Amino acid sequence: MRQFTFSSMMFLSIVCGGLAGTAHASPPPLAVAAVAALEERLHDGNTSVRQAAVSALAELGPAAKAAIPTLARMLRDPDRYVAGAASHLLENMGLASVPSVVAQFQSTDPQVRALAVQTLRQIGPDAKDAVPAIAQLLWDPNASVRHAAVYALREMGPANKAAIPALAERLRDPDQYVAIDAAHNLGRIGPESIPSLMPLLRDGDPRVRERAALTLRQIGIENVSK
Repeated sequence: MRQFTFSSMMFLSIVCGGLAGTAHASPPPLAVAAVAALEERLHDGNTSVRQAAVSALAELGPAAKAAIPTLARMLRDPDRYVAGAASHLLENMGLASVPSVVAQFQSTDPQVRALAVQTLRQIGPDAKDAVPAIAQLLWDPNASVRHAAVYALREMGPANKAAIPALAERLRDPDQYVAIDAAHNLGRIGPESIPSLMPLLRDGDPRVRERAALTLRQIGIENVSK
């Protein structure tokens, strides 16, 4: 297998920067070759090399999108800095990254699932097609993942209305931070949340009833009376 030294990685990074600025309707052959070589290094046993490979791919612009599936799997990297760098690059790639990032929801590691959701949150409304998958994570056994899902839905724009019933159910969440932020999210969505909130005013848990009442107050009493 071809070996890459740190100096050769630096050279590739410099070359990639130049290739990204070249006007082509499709990636030039040299850029395609560079992506393939760098993608191979994403599996390197050395943490610094993996991080350098992600950094170099970030300089390749649209050509680097060929590496999206591998970059998405890098969210599982044991080094949090490498995983974070991969997440940031996937965010910048936007819509094209969404299916591969959603696939990481299947990880058994809650940190990976949380990072994948955070990546989609940063992509924002372009990731709206992921709303059903994100809503499923509102039932994740890990509170940090559920919290990340609530935050991500807030950034999905109007598409998050599809998650209203699931968000309303989170007012019963045993983690108070998940419950409070779900309530705030419903308040921001507005009047369309009201039908899902009304039954919670009769919940057996006074904390749930209080959260529902406060969310309705956030929405505005004038909307409730319509």
